[in-house]
Amino acid sequence: MPSNPLAFLGLSPESLAGEWDELARRAGAVPFVRPGWVAAWWRAFGVGELELRTLRKDGRLVAVLPVTCRYGALRSVTNYHTPRSGLLAEDRSAAIELARTLFTGKPRRVSITSLDPLGASMEACRRAAEQARYRIVVRPFQRSPYLDIAGDWTEYESRLSRSLVADLRRSQRRLDRQGRVSVEIADGRERLEELLREAFAVEASGWKGDRGTAIQSRPHTRNFYTDVARWAAARDMFRLFFLRLDRRPLAMYYALEEKGVCHLLKGGYGPTYRRFSPGKLLMRAVVFHCFSTGLSRIEFHGDAEPYKLGWACAVQEQKRFEAFSGSPAGRLAWAALAYGRPVARRVLEHLGAWRRANTCTELE
Repeated sequence: MPSNPLAFLGLSPESLAGEWDELARRAGAVPFVRPGWVAAWWRAFGVGELELRTLRKDGRLVAVLPVTCRYGALRSVTNYHTPRSGLLAEDRSAAIELARTLFTGKPRRVSITSLDPLGASMEACRRAAEQARYRIVVRPFQRSPYLDIAGDWTEYESRLSRSLVADLRRSQRRLDRQGRVSVEIADGRERLEELLREAFAVEASGWKGDRGTAIQSRPHTRNFYTDVARWAAARDMFRLFFLRLDRRPLAMYYALEEKGVCHLLKGGYGPTYRRFSPGKLLMRAVVFHCFSTGLSRIEFHGDAEPYKLGWACAVQEQKRFEAFSGSPAGRLAWAALAYGRPVARRVLEHLGAWRRANTCTELE
């Protein structure tokens, strides 16, 4: 398969959007490796120089991976707002060939976050790193619950814990006495900006706002989720769930829905009605919606928190892949990561001394 390791220079997600999306369709990829998501992420969080590693066969795009280059290290265009990542490739051989380009130019470190430990991306990165004689460290990133939807709603609900079902019924009865309770499911084709303002305000009104982790706590995070919503709504992928009491929003879930999968990305509820368990009531409505519309899976994403595990059937682990060159800086960075904080301090001190010595030599 012919490839050009310099094909990534000067490219942008927008310049490749059409054929990149077509590749994602052929590969059955998750939304988080598509150009719209990547472009929104880079505008919000990008630091360094964006590079698009690409591979073509007979002129057709067969693999792509966006990375950022900074201080001699290559990193995936990801953070904790990215539930899944990896090399987008139409087959295993394309993934392996693309992974080899990550080690062109001998970067001191290659870091790809949120990989399936048994997936093609992890295999390709491992093989490429070993061929380039890099040291490899694979670390836990997240353990995310999911639910494979099978059977009907009644059967599924019967498998839920008795305490959860009892709490839901009690909370629903009590909330019904407060006024008119309703669930709204919006796709963003109308009043998107207004609905996002409501959703972000609800999420920020609780503990997330107090801790500064809510979407609207930081302008770049708010911009990112706004851009993703606009991109997804234009493709009928966006879903915004509200639990309302007399039109007042009590809880929200921000989600993407594609290829039979509901990806729950953000959620929250206001503290005023906390005693009525609005988050649980809305989660029940979300899961019921997925059953009733014929979806095949719910990805709860994030970490395996107890409130998610009550609805899930299993947990999927995501890993962080790290590879380090044999250069002095690469070896020191590997030792710092592999052997922990006490050694890391000594390693960083040696690295600083090494850099100072080299700088002095250059000045002399």
